[in-house]
Amino acid sequence: MDESPRDAAEMDSPKVKALREAASMSVFCSGHPLAAVRPMLAAEGVVTAADLRRIPSGSRVLVTGVLVIVHTPPTKSGKRVMFITMEDETGLLDVVAFPRAQDGFAKAILTSEVLTVEGILQRQGKNGVSVSVVMEKVVLRLSGLLSGFLGER
Repeated sequence: MDESPRDAAEMDSPKVKALREAASMSVFCSGHPLAAVRPMLAAEGVVTAADLRRIPSGSRVLVTGVLVIVHTPPTKSGKRVMFITMEDETGLLDVVAFPRAQDGFAKAILTSEVLTVEGILQRQGKNGVSVSVVMEKVVLRLSGLLSGFLGER
């Protein structure tokens, strides 16, 4: 059976390549998997890690990234604070989820490969060089397994 040129072009699209790489190796050789869906994310108002450097502290932002690590160190109060590191095609994103923001979202945070978070941009340190997002909520329809995220869009 011959492939039409259109079928061949679709098989080589960035989205399909990312899906194949995720399914076979969990390594992305042809680019970051979120680059393939950036136009859709931008249409949703999602900003990149690089964009965060230009956005004023205190602004409400929407960010999406591939989960790198969720760290829950012990705290004096005994309450769980989640420090989440995500990555998009432009860099790393740091997200902080305090206990109140975790209500209803902890399972999504701990089981998703791709996470979309809405929160407030916070700058700290000399010249505001340390940037993080204080999470208010997880956007569940833009979060989940990478294969589902890439396959449905």
